[in-house]
Amino acid sequence: MKKDYFTNQKLPSCPECGCKDLYKKKDFNQALGCFVILIGAVFVPITYGISLVIVFLFDLFLYKKVKDSIECYKCKAEFKDVDVPPLLKDFDHHTAEMYEVD
Repeated sequence: MKKDYFTNQKLPSCPECGCKDLYKKKDFNQALGCFVILIGAVFVPITYGISLVIVFLFDLFLYKKVKDSIECYKCKAEFKDVDVPPLLKDFDHHTAEMYEVD
């Protein structure tokens, strides 16, 4: 897929299923993020809470450095290493519920 696939469209749609409901998210392993927070929490008694400040600053650094990816609500296809259109919104729980299958 071309890097500018989504930015060349007026209303971006999923190339897999054609759905118009897409959202942007950080392209980062959530399990690794939770592990980093856990490490900071374990060291709270020893560091008197300083470890949480360090973990927060590390998390802020990663948030600024990690690129965004695009995901489709309907088919859950994830598109990495693409240009994210500025009008694309973050994840919305209400929209996700509309595509939930019981």
